[in-house]
Parts: sequence; C-alpha cells; structure tokens
Amino acid sequence: MDIRSLRYFVEVVQLNGFSRAAEQLFVTQPAISRSIKKLEDELGYSVLIREKEGVRLTDEGIILLTHAKQILAQFKSMEQALKEKSGALTGVLPVGLPPVIASTYFADIIMAFSQRYPQVELKILELGTRKMRDAMLNGEVETAAVMLPFDDERFDLHVFSTDRLMLLVNEQHPLAKRDHVKFIELVKQPFIFFSDDFLINELVVSACGIYGYKPVISGRSSHLDLVTGLVRAGVGITLLPDSMWHNTSSDGLAIIPVVEPTLTYDLALATLKCHQKSRRAQAWHNLAITMLNISKS
Repeated sequence: MDIRSLRYFVEVVQLNGFSRAAEQLFVTQPAISRSIKKLEDELGYSVLIREKEGVRLTDEGIILLTHAKQILAQFKSMEQALKEKSGALTGVLPVGLPPVIASTYFADIIMAFSQRYPQVELKILELGTRKMRDAMLNGEVETAAVMLPFDDERFDLHVFSTDRLMLLVNEQHPLAKRDHVKFIELVKQPFIFFSDDFLINELVVSACGIYGYKPVISGRSSHLDLVTGLVRAGVGITLLPDSMWHNTSSDGLAIIPVVEPTLTYDLALATLKCHQKSRRAQAWHNLAITMLNISKS
C-alpha cells in the first residue's frame, strides 16, 4: 500500500468517479483503476462499486476512507515539517475557533501572532464541536480551541478557562428585570439555537431533559450576530457564554444568570496526539499557552 493509491482512492470518492479523478490528478483513468485494484488486492476487500451515477463505497471502503484521509493529512504535515525545518515561518495556518468565544479569548492572540509572524496567513475557521473534530482529523484544521467534552482519546487538551451560560432576552421580556432565573422557568420558552453541531445546544437540551421537557426551537443560525438579533427582535431567548459580554455590546438585551442548574463548561486548546505539528502550529500553540496562562505541567 502506498500514499499514491490512497490519494487516488480518496479523489475518486470525493469526485464520485474515476474519469473526474483522472482529470483532477492529471493521470490516466486506467492508471487510477490499476492502483485501486492493487489496493483492494492488498487489503483483501473490495472498497468501491462502480455505478451509472458514479461510485459507491462498500462497508470496508467507508472504513478505508476515514483512515486514508487521516494518513494523507499526516503525510502532508510531515512533508511541510521537513520543508519548514528552518528559516522564517511562512504559509497558511488553519486555526479552529468556536464562534461564540473566538473574539473573547483570541483577539489579542491573533494580533500578537500576526505581529510576530507576518509572513504566516492565519486562516480562522469558526466551527461547532462536531465539525471541529472532523476538520482536525481530516487535516483541515491543525490547532483549535474547543468546548469540552471533546474526544480526548485522540487529542491533547489544555484547559484554559471555565465559563457559564447566561440567559439573553429582549429588554422588554418579562424576565428582563430579574437578578437570576431558575432553568425550570425557561423550559416552555421559545429558544434561538445555533446550528446542530454546537455544544451549547446540547447543554440546553440536557438541562430541559432534567425537567422532562424538550426545548421549543423558534430559530437557528450558525452566526452569532443573527442569533442575538433574533433575541433582540423578541423571536425567542438564548443562552450564551458569560465571558463574551465583558467586551461586547449588549444593547437591547438583558443578560441574566441561570441557576438550578448552572450550565458550566470548560474550554481547551486541542491538538491531535501522535501528530507532528508544523512550525507554524507550534508557534501558535506556544503563544496561546503563554497568553492564556495555561500551566505546562
């Protein structure tokens, strides 16, 4: 089994066809067919089934695709590490950040990194928990900040903060003048949720479940501005981290502590275990460790 065969296999799957993969890779279609046939012979399994519409993965092919993407990502990282062994840091660094905490904790780190390493282009990807995990495993994100719990068996995690969710309501809402709110008072309220892969949603659903309710969802968005805009408009309520309001305008909103239960979670820096970081990623990681005051012990 070689890297080229895995690359051919992944391209055929992603482009849904041998001919399209051949055009993309600038090789002949028979060469790709022979390479994947050799791969199947070595594995002892069929991994692809040709169909009129393109190709279909077998059960074994699904397993191979997951591992092939990870192997290719690690191989690419190794090549980059060898090329970048010395000299000024350059290139693109994909960093994953949860949208709701990106500016709160990382604005100063982004600025400091850009000043120290001006030839590195930071590519900030704002993703929810599930998409962040998949992006890191597929090599699309090299270093990230995540909300816990996370898949800690495959990742090194460095906790840097504990945060809590606060209730956000329109300033005309009946709860707006309260000093605190018990969660049981919210279970029948219409909620504004983030998109499906955000951990905040799961915290709210679990808290509603304590009281035997499923949340009523009146709107969803992956964009923080739209979520808060819908709350300002009175479409529903939402819960967002306490930390984000320290330096953010809350005009038109009331921000109220929630108790019984208090919804808390940890935030952590995440990198893949057994993965050679690029010099760019290592520089970002070291700077974040320092500026977030994370103990290295």
